[in-house]
Amino acid sequence: MRLILLAFVLGLLGMLHAEDMRFSLPETEMPLAASDQNVHQNEPESSFWMFGEEENDAQTSDPEAPAVRHLYTTLVEKPDRLFKGEIFSITLRSIVTTDLFDSLQYAFSGGTGVERLSEEPEREFRTHAYYDRFYFKVTGSRAVLPDITPSITIDSYDEETSDPIRGESIDVTVLNPPKDFSGILAERFSVTHVKTTKYDKHNNIIVFMADANRSDLGDFTVASALKQSFESLQVDPYASTMTYYAVLPDTVETLKFQYFNLRSQRYERIAIPIEVDDDLVSTTIDIKPIEHGHNYQKSIIFGATAALFFLLALWRRSWTLLLLAVAAGGYAAWLNIPLREVCIKEGARIYLLPMRNATVFEITPTRYTLEMQGHVEDYTKVKLLNNKIGWVKDEDTCKD
Repeated sequence: MRLILLAFVLGLLGMLHAEDMRFSLPETEMPLAASDQNVHQNEPESSFWMFGEEENDAQTSDPEAPAVRHLYTTLVEKPDRLFKGEIFSITLRSIVTTDLFDSLQYAFSGGTGVERLSEEPEREFRTHAYYDRFYFKVTGSRAVLPDITPSITIDSYDEETSDPIRGESIDVTVLNPPKDFSGILAERFSVTHVKTTKYDKHNNIIVFMADANRSDLGDFTVASALKQSFESLQVDPYASTMTYYAVLPDTVETLKFQYFNLRSQRYERIAIPIEVDDDLVSTTIDIKPIEHGHNYQKSIIFGATAALFFLLALWRRSWTLLLLAVAAGGYAAWLNIPLREVCIKEGARIYLLPMRNATVFEITPTRYTLEMQGHVEDYTKVKLLNNKIGWVKDEDTCKD
């Protein structure tokens, strides 16, 4: 009995020791079957790394991924209210985030009641941005700016565009001008030079130069003029100049007209006194100058008058009558002096008026001699073969 109990205790202790050994031994890999070994040999060493590579390739080749932008443009300055005929400007602010671009340009489309005056902007670079100013003129009673699409050129051929800037509307006021309104709207208008001469028996011709700021001087007109036109005109969005002539009745003592001052927003009057000079100024094709010079009939009349005074002086023995006879005879002799002539070079320009930037209305086809009518500073007044009158520069006359 004791032996049986001892054997039971030893068997129980043996079972407990075997269980402890099972939990303390390290885990060992079970041998794989041949088919399983082949499968594992074909797998990559790291399936996680493989997944990462595929994901990166998918991201770089995604055609719908957003492109990197290098141009950002906004409209930062525009007027809120304008007058019809007014010149105004807008300013665009562009930020370019690359130094590899070649040019920055803008495309305009659409727009209502406005005319763009500048093809290229006035550009200023400050605080890491380009500020481009464009000038426009209001031509209608309703104004809408054009749509503007900015773009940059990269490496001379690749073009990148920014989001279009939609054209905005601007309130427009239409003026109700007075009768003597000249058609000019300007921040400043001034007359700089004036010359007035006799045109014919009943009319004078006035020529004047003027300049203005933020004004289209091409709209200028004189309501009371019989004939008028520009001798020269230079319109700049900020500063314009012109030379203008007008034929007026000799009863007009002062040329008056009004322009609209954009700063004060009221009409201002300009008055130019008519002070006639002695010399005669000619005009172009459709404006005939007065006939002047040597007159055969005058010479006959003054010759006869001189003879009559001479006979009376002999009869009455009067020195006064004798002096009158000599004066009349001298004038008659002067009228019969042969006309002065001047040689003109081939290709010489015939000008409307004796001044800088005057209109050229004819060019001499060959060298020939013309009747000389007068001389002012560096210009000689000539009568052409077709009886038109013009002015030629002294440098275009023959020296030999």
